[in-house]
Order: sequence, then structure tokens, then C-alpha cells
Amino acid sequence: MGINKDWFVEKINYFLKNDESNKMKMVDNSFIFDPDVIVGFVSGDDPIFSEYKKIIGEFYLTPIEAYSWYCERKGIPISTENLSVVTYILPINKKTKEENFEYSKVNPSERWANTRLFGEQANVKTQTHLIDELKKLGINAMAPTQEKCLFKINPKIWASNWSHRHCCFASGLGSFGLSDGFINSRGKAMRCGSIIVDYTLPSDAAKRPSDPYEYCINCGDCIDRCPVNAITSKKRHDKIICSNHVMGTIPYIKKNYGINIYGCGLCQVGVSCENEIPKKPS
Repeated sequence: MGINKDWFVEKINYFLKNDESNKMKMVDNSFIFDPDVIVGFVSGDDPIFSEYKKIIGEFYLTPIEAYSWYCERKGIPISTENLSVVTYILPINKKTKEENFEYSKVNPSERWANTRLFGEQANVKTQTHLIDELKKLGINAMAPTQEKCLFKINPKIWASNWSHRHCCFASGLGSFGLSDGFINSRGKAMRCGSIIVDYTLPSDAAKRPSDPYEYCINCGDCIDRCPVNAITSKKRHDKIICSNHVMGTIPYIKKNYGINIYGCGLCQVGVSCENEIPKKPS
């Protein structure tokens, strides 16, 4: 028995096509995420996770730490020598991206706000679906962001102890941009996810760029798109200014769309990296 990248792509795309959580139920019942995912692997003991402790903070969890905690919690014998991290990109529906670009220069569109709320619910269910499918094969897996006693967010610095985007970078799926968005072959307008699997998978670390901003061409599109000047070419992304604006959209979204969520995403649409990795100027 063996699992590979095609197995994960097939499982995720099938889920996105058939599960009701991936439907824009309050709008037009179209897909929230297009079933056209990409998947990456990285070894659970890759040195980059120790580097993240230095870059992000000592609070950041390595896969070994997270999975060991999980094993202790579930009463499973701790086994970490075969750990792999599986990452994936969920591309946001084309219609949603177009609407969010055309709708406003300040507030998110209805489809974008619904994607922020219900799309993340679909993302969580995607992780659970993969874990359940692996369990059928006798393979243990866990999603750190779903463990409430483990996953923590520090609101003072807007950083968490497990980051899907950083896992995607570790697995060679793309790089960061000026806005901190994750640029990949499906574009920056996406959601992403990651799980830890107790199974040896071929690492894609060799695809990982040495520069964490490798695919950003510094075009300045996201700077122009930001309504509160939270992005600059020198300081890149100011999380505090950004978060204050994003949280400030809650009353607007409640009043106009009838859902309790925040949103923006204006820097993810109408930019050179919206749908792909942009080509560097010659």
C-alpha cells in the first residue's frame, strides 16, 4: 500500500466537487474553491522548522513537537521518525476574485466575505477528510490548527504557533509577497492548509526557494490596492494596520451580507500574482 501526491490531489478535488461545505450557499451555490488544488510534501524533521522558531518565535511548533503532543493526548505511542507535512492550495473561485476587484476599494464583496467565513469551514473539513481517509489506510495524521488546546494565536503580534503558509513555503509550493500573501502557481488569491502525517513521503524541499520572497516581483500592485496603506516596499506588511482595517469591516459585512465575519482581500485581486507566479521583468 502506498500513497503519493496524486492520491492527495484526487482526495481533495473530489471533496471540493462533492461536499456541500464548498458551495456558496448564501449566494449562488457555486464553488467556493475551484477543485484544482496543488499539493506539497516536506519532512517533519526538516531543519526549516527549527529556523521558524528563530524567525517567528520560540513559541512556534515543529511538526515533531505538535505530533508528539497529539500522541500523548490520544494515548498513541509516540513515533516521529516517519513524519511528513502535507500542504495544499485551495484556489478561490474566479468569479469571487473578479467581484472582489470590481466591488469596492474599501470593503470586500459578498462572495469574498462568504469565502472568508464558509471557505475556512470547508478548509477545516478538507483537513478532517484527509485525516479520515488516511485512517482507513491505518495511517495516523493530525491537523495542528484544529487542536484547540494546542493551537494558539498571539494577537499582539498576529502570529500563531502553526502556520499553513509557512508549511507551504517549506514544501516548495511558492514564496511570500510584500503583503505576506503566499504566491504560488494557482495565485495569491487562495486559502491553504496543512496536516502532519505519520508516513514517509518524498520531500519537495528541493523546490523551496532560498529567498522567502523569490516570486514577488515588487510590482507594487498590492501597495496600490491596499485601502489603508498597510503595505510598503520598504517595510512590506504592517500587520497591525492591516488587522485594524480588516476587523473594522465586521459591521459592514453584518449589515450588508448578513454574516458575522471580517474580510478584505483587496491586495489579492487585481494584482500580478492573483492567478499565477508572475514573470520577472527581463
